[in-house]
Amino acid sequence: MSLFPDKPAAVAELKNEVALGAGAHVDLSGFSDDALYSKLIAAEADASHQLRVFFAPTLVIPEGAPQSEIDALEAAGTRYVQEPAYDYDPEFFHGERWGFIVVNHRPLISVQSIRFAYPDPTQQVWEVPISWARTDRQYGHIRLVPAAQSFSAPLSAFVMQALGGGRTIPFMIQVRYTSGLANAARDFPELLDLVKKMAVLRILQSAFLPQSGSISADGLSQSASVDVEKWHDGIVDKLGDLRDAIHGIRMMVV
Repeated sequence: MSLFPDKPAAVAELKNEVALGAGAHVDLSGFSDDALYSKLIAAEADASHQLRVFFAPTLVIPEGAPQSEIDALEAAGTRYVQEPAYDYDPEFFHGERWGFIVVNHRPLISVQSIRFAYPDPTQQVWEVPISWARTDRQYGHIRLVPAAQSFSAPLSAFVMQALGGGRTIPFMIQVRYTSGLANAARDFPELLDLVKKMAVLRILQSAFLPQSGSISADGLSQSASVDVEKWHDGIVDKLGDLRDAIHGIRMMVV
């Protein structure tokens, strides 16, 4: 859990959220603290998937990374994911592209390394000086602008022919970088509130509440209604606003 590491405090906050938003409709006595916390965990995972962002800094490494590297990350308790390497395009360094790479996970926090690994028996690898990397963190853009640092690549005749042949070389560019929200609670406090509301929605759905009903006691009657669909629609709107705040303006050209 990256947003609610303190379980007792998180459960207390969720109970308060239920009391404020749906206390008249849900009896929490049937939910254990573990059950409530599991709703919060599921809501956080759901929000992360829908927003397409990690809620804590996460190291991204290429598929096929050495097992020793993975073992070291797990031993250190480092959050990490794996992704395929990026294709080398013949226009990679031509014109105004400047080695343009768009990483799959955004926002971008930092770049650890950029390597060109040609898949031949000797697995020739050469690493781009990290000082060359210029980044647009919100959109995950990386451009390679040569700096004063010297650079040499161990290119065989075959690799030179492949690079200069005007063909795309699949999965050749390996990028190790850190992605996610550096401090979600500080930079996006509305995210925590939204996740708690998503957890409340899960509790309401688990209770299978009718849209309306009435309670009679001692000659007095009281009606109560809850529209889960409106609650859901409000969450969807807030997810859209938060997605724009994290990833910037989105557009599509057809």
